[in-house]
Amino acid sequence: MNLALIRLRTVRDAEIAVLDYEPRRPRNVALIVGHGYSSSKHNLDFLCSFLASSGFHVLSLDFPGHKLGASGGRLDSPEDLTDAMAVAVRFARERSSTTIYTVGHSMGAMTALRACAADPGIAGAVSIATGYGRPAALDALGGNLTIDLRSSYVDGLSLPDLVAATEPLLDAALPKLAGRPVLYVAAERDLMVSRRSAEELFERAPEPKTFVKIDSDHTYAGENARAAVAAWLNERHPR
Repeated sequence: MNLALIRLRTVRDAEIAVLDYEPRRPRNVALIVGHGYSSSKHNLDFLCSFLASSGFHVLSLDFPGHKLGASGGRLDSPEDLTDAMAVAVRFARERSSTTIYTVGHSMGAMTALRACAADPGIAGAVSIATGYGRPAALDALGGNLTIDLRSSYVDGLSLPDLVAATEPLLDAALPKLAGRPVLYVAAERDLMVSRRSAEELFERAPEPKTFVKIDSDHTYAGENARAAVAAWLNERHPR
């Protein structure tokens, strides 16, 4: 595997930092991967390097406004997230990848679903550790110090404000996924996204779809989902 740090510009001229994991034995399948709120692309390195070692070309990006990442800028709206993922999709196409999936963890999973829905040329998506009805769940945690702390890692929207703005967009996006395969992964020890919330997202999603539970907490769900994600991809793209 070859690893390179590249920088891409969105339609709004924001600079996005992307780790390009180029496999030694490529399958001509690209995965555009997005991290969760207040995190960075480093949180998903185990997942990305594992998938690249299996022949998938992986582009893992830092979303704007995330201080642990290398993109800089601000996160002012959910569109900033999908713009960032879309520019990585475009880069993969320019590299002649004919099959592209969007993949994400938590906030990145909502973005992956929306990015896939907006682009009929994307083959499918993988959603890890996110769910439906999260604004209500976050309201129930009102004043939670962990949420307040994580929001300080982001220049821009707080987590409750971002989730509240995103869920109506997700409602509109889900029907547009019909006919394309999506993997939904729930973490059994997730204290941020309940299993019921993950199951409700799956129930609302159109076919074809797959639901998998993994033994993980929220933070490390991307890493712990790597075997499930690889198995799902291998079914569709055997060597």
